[in-house]
Amino acid sequence: MKVIVGIPSYNNAGTISFVVRQAAEGLKKYFGGGVVVNADGGSTDGTREAVLKTQVPEGVEVHSFVYKWPIPGKGSAMKELMEFALEKEADAIVFVDSDLRSITPEWIYRFAKPIEDGYDFVAPLYIRHKWDGTITNNIAYPMTASLYGKNVRQPIGGDFGISRKLMEVYLENEDVWKTHVARFGVDIFLTTTAIARGFRIIQTALGMKIHDPKDPAASLGPMFNQVVGTLFMLMTRYENVWKNVKAIEEVPIFGELEKGEPEPVKVTLELLEIRAKELFAQHEAVLKRALSKETFEGVKKALKTFELDDRLWSHVLYDGAVSYRDGILEEAEPLVPLYFAKTADFVKRTVEMSTLEAEKLIEERAEIFLEEKDYLLERW
Repeated sequence: MKVIVGIPSYNNAGTISFVVRQAAEGLKKYFGGGVVVNADGGSTDGTREAVLKTQVPEGVEVHSFVYKWPIPGKGSAMKELMEFALEKEADAIVFVDSDLRSITPEWIYRFAKPIEDGYDFVAPLYIRHKWDGTITNNIAYPMTASLYGKNVRQPIGGDFGISRKLMEVYLENEDVWKTHVARFGVDIFLTTTAIARGFRIIQTALGMKIHDPKDPAASLGPMFNQVVGTLFMLMTRYENVWKNVKAIEEVPIFGELEKGEPEPVKVTLELLEIRAKELFAQHEAVLKRALSKETFEGVKKALKTFELDDRLWSHVLYDGAVSYRDGILEEAEPLVPLYFAKTADFVKRTVEMSTLEAEKLIEERAEIFLEEKDYLLERW
């Protein structure tokens, strides 16, 4: 099987050489060789030089290019990596993030082997700290599971295995790459499209994810807008799929799950609360139009105490999706303060919990979103 490992990057000189080396060793050990290719967004810190200088085993090629797609972002890099893989007639592409510190050669096997076995989409399943992946835990996971009925735990995990057949589907409509899919919307686009179009999906057990996590209040606003905007856009595209889904099915797992406590992730609770209140004041007028009266009143109350339960939160996102479809919300950005408030609620609720205990709350959240789906269907 011909496997290509694709690494999108932008100013990752400090971490990318390690990722390239691990990927190359994985290709050599498990597939007899292959290609590692980096698509860069015009780094100024020597990222591409670091890639090309990395020592790799014989039988592994290393390439690096600056992607040409005019919209700067991770999705644009991944688009051109898939085009590269199709040109090279690869059977599979494995995407890995350029800031991974926990990647091992075995990760390449764990992403590519299921494709050899007939799967089309391999999603990552790692142990992450309870406060890592707040957009995943609060939005992408419960929305994907409840809407499309597949229990994919990391729908925006960043690392994926993809078959040739599915790559062709992702690239069939160039217009989608002119949206937030060109940026951080790409991961939710890949996952949702694979599920909604009926491809065979599996999760792969990877142990710990150690990377450069971001403090939500300090840096995750633009990412929220791009991920949630894409999620809402796809709800309109695939409404004939999700409207009929009444249960969440388990998705098979390749490999054995590990247990353990990951290294802690820093979240500045005070900053979350300050930013939530500030941004709510800025967006209050549009939120009053975008949310139902009951949801809006519930949110105003929640911003006093930062207790925002999962039922109310599901209504916020469901109302947001309807308003996005109807053009009341041109972007998902006005919902950012409510995401900050929900994250603050989760941080406070889980401060004494282990990651495993917090995980139970996240799984329950997906079930609550499913229970509240009738509310969405009424509003839709």
